Amino acid sequence: MRLKDWSFLGNYEFFTNRLQMLATNDLPAEKWSYAGKEDFGILKNYLYFTFEKLWKEREEVPDSDKQKYIYMDDKVGCFNTGLYDKTWQPIYFYCIKNPIAGFQEWRFTAFYNSYTIKFTDIPNSAALDLQRASYFDDPSALIYDIKLDIIPQWDHILYDEENFLRIPEQLRANGKEFCQNLIDGAIRSVKKRIEANYKTVVPQLYNDKIQLLAPLYLTNPDKPDLALVLSLSDDGTVYYGHTCLTTEMAYNNARLIARPDSYWLQP
Repeated sequence: MRLKDWSFLGNYEFFTNRLQMLATNDLPAEKWSYAGKEDFGILKNYLYFTFEKLWKEREEVPDSDKQKYIYMDDKVGCFNTGLYDKTWQPIYFYCIKNPIAGFQEWRFTAFYNSYTIKFTDIPNSAALDLQRASYFDDPSALIYDIKLDIIPQWDHILYDEENFLRIPEQLRANGKEFCQNLIDGAIRSVKKRIEANYKTVVPQLYNDKIQLLAPLYLTNPDKPDLALVLSLSDDGTVYYGHTCLTTEMAYNNARLIARPDSYWLQP
């Protein structure tokens, strides 16, 4: 289930205004729009992703627990966004029944925190029981095992045209073999950075599995050009480097789980 199919979000101006109010008045200072835009695209993606994860978790639990993931009664629908306001109160996405037949069952109205939610029609105890989306069971999945090697998927990184174009243009001009040697050296270098600081890697979720993002410094030793996506093999003996993302793509993916606590991955 997609959020836009579950709830009518209003027109673009209405929903963007609600996001702006949330980001400006309630949330701690954070970059929620892509470079050069003020559409709160990162925040929108976060909410869409969070709802879909909660919906999937809701489908997997007994009926007696479903209301703890996404609450729905004959008047209101509500879920915990996983975000906290400046006073560390959880933020809720609140909807009323859509009065217009033939459209989404719910209509989004506003965001509330754990205090202001008491002024709505959801029972306070039900709101406080709403769960945050869960992304991992084993915390060790968030830590890179420095003893393991990285095997890059060169066919995808270099010979998929869309992926190859993510490499800086001045490097691509030297050919694929040159880029492979440069990236290979950057991978060896980043393992040392990870060994010195485990926060170098940042988690993201893909197909319900935790992956790690590692910075690749190709043109500037102080500013990464790309992020290498790493997945642990099924037998736990090696990491596969599936693809390279731009740092903006990497930030968006990582922010779907949590604000990256990393020195290199900034909005």
